[in-house]
Amino acid sequence: MKSPKVNTDIESSADVSKANSRRQFITKAAAGGVVATLASKTAWAGNFGGATGCSVSGNLSGNLSQAKDCSIDSVKGIDPITWHHILGNRHKRQQFNVSNSRWRDIFPHKQPFGLGNSSNTRIRDFLTRQSSKYSETNEALVVAYLNAVSGQYPLPSGVSAEAYVNDLYDAINVKFSEGQIVNAVRATY
Repeated sequence: MKSPKVNTDIESSADVSKANSRRQFITKAAAGGVVATLASKTAWAGNFGGATGCSVSGNLSGNLSQAKDCSIDSVKGIDPITWHHILGNRHKRQQFNVSNSRWRDIFPHKQPFGLGNSSNTRIRDFLTRQSSKYSETNEALVVAYLNAVSGQYPLPSGVSAEAYVNDLYDAINVKFSEGQIVNAVRATY
C-alpha cells in the first residue's frame, strides 16, 4: 500500500547551495542595514490567502518572511505608464510628492543599464518604450524608486527611497539577474 503523502521537501545539494547563498545575502543585507522592502502582490496570496511577507530578497528568492511594516493594504505599486503621466503633470507630481529628477540625482555615480553616459536624463524618459532611453531594467528601477518615494511601497524606518533603489541596482548581476529585478517590480502593480 502506498503512502498517501509523499515527502516532496527533499532538497538536492544544488538547492541547498542556492538556499544557503540566499540566506547569506539576507544576512549580509541585514548586517549592513540595507534590507529594503519590495512588496509583491503575487506574494500576498501565500497559503490560504494570508500575507506572507515583502522583503526584496524574499520576493526575489521566493522564500518570503514576515516584514513588520507590511500588510495587504499597504501594497499598491503604480505602473510605468501611470508614472509617466504623473511626471508629466505638475499637479499630479505634487499630489504624489515626486519630481521628474535626473537619473544622477537618484543613482549618483551609476550609469543606466545598457545606455552608457545617460545619467543626465530625466527619469520620465525611462518610462516609455518609445524613448531611445528605454530599457526594462531602468524602467523597473525608476518605478521602484517612484513607488518608494511616494509611499506606495512600505520601507523600513530609516531607509530612504534612494538607498532602497541603489540597493536594488547593486544587487543586479551580483545576486539577481536584471530579469528577476524587473519581474519582482512588475509583480507589485
